[in-house]
Amino acid sequence: MELKEIGIVRNDFEEPQGPDVMRDSESVIEVHSEYEEGLYEIESNNFLQILFYLHLSEGFDLVASRRHGGERGVFASRSPHRPSPVGATVVKLLERNGSELKVRGLDAVNGTPVLDIKPYADPFDSSSPAEEERKEDPRGTIRELIERGDTGKLLLEAGRLHGHFCPYLSLGVVAAQYAVSELENVEPDMEDGVGIVETNSCFSDGIQYVTGCTFGNNALVYRDYGKTAFTLAYRDGPGIRLYFSEEDFLEEEYPEARELFEKVVEEQNGTEEEERQLKEKWREVGFDLVTRSAKDLFDIDRIDSPDLPDYAPIYEDEYCEGCGEKFMAPKGIEKNGRSLCRDCAGEGYLQLDGSGLKEISG
Repeated sequence: MELKEIGIVRNDFEEPQGPDVMRDSESVIEVHSEYEEGLYEIESNNFLQILFYLHLSEGFDLVASRRHGGERGVFASRSPHRPSPVGATVVKLLERNGSELKVRGLDAVNGTPVLDIKPYADPFDSSSPAEEERKEDPRGTIRELIERGDTGKLLLEAGRLHGHFCPYLSLGVVAAQYAVSELENVEPDMEDGVGIVETNSCFSDGIQYVTGCTFGNNALVYRDYGKTAFTLAYRDGPGIRLYFSEEDFLEEEYPEARELFEKVVEEQNGTEEEERQLKEKWREVGFDLVTRSAKDLFDIDRIDSPDLPDYAPIYEDEYCEGCGEKFMAPKGIEKNGRSLCRDCAGEGYLQLDGSGLKEISG
């Protein structure tokens, strides 16, 4: 067996650090001159697979305690101490400068020999057993996080939906995780489980992600009360309602974050640096909140017979005789002998926006 060193890693790590620290940092891969031509068109890839030789690794145990506790076999872990000390990591390609590749995400120390570089290619590398399991059970991973009470990881994932981290997204995650756990994993599938939100703030996105109750699957109901409150219930009962009453908690517990929010968001008068600071503070507050108990944050009430709407009806479709577009039949307007959509008929409609639910005149 013959392996060749095709390059070397350059970064600030002279000895291994925690993988999370290393993967948040940038490295440069210096490809040896005789292999530089092999980098032709590599810039067309956003991500690369890097194989490298773990040259500082000495010895191995077939079974050993791992970083997060518990014992595992070496082939059931990502330990750097292996019979064949080869590491593999997917990195983001930031820039190419001749034979040098600047990357982020490489958990290899300075001076590590690089054995191979490959593009990370869909669909060959993106399909995994975990993804196949998700096809069979889309909420399986979320359910596991809920059962473990891992609100930190739930918040990380909810951030994908919401676009950023903030206190009320976190409160939604905490409330939803508690409610689902207390009701033994009530599921929104086929509307057997129903969620009711009383605000359209960031709070509702935490609810939607964790519970799976959404407007699209008809398992989420919006009541325009303007309260940071959420109810989760089975159709045949019981239910649970959580209400957050400490609306001035930011001023009391996180005054610096509250001042930045007032200037950047409420007054729309913040600098770019203050916007950056707010995002950082919001993230800190958000991840602090998910470490707290729902019982400490919310007033919680059990509901024996929750008031829930009927199952969503299935409506027939019609085509507007004005614009020709299809709409749900009950939404149509008969006008001058024609069946029209509300837009073509010039009729008013209800709109849910940042101010809540309001009627828009035609």
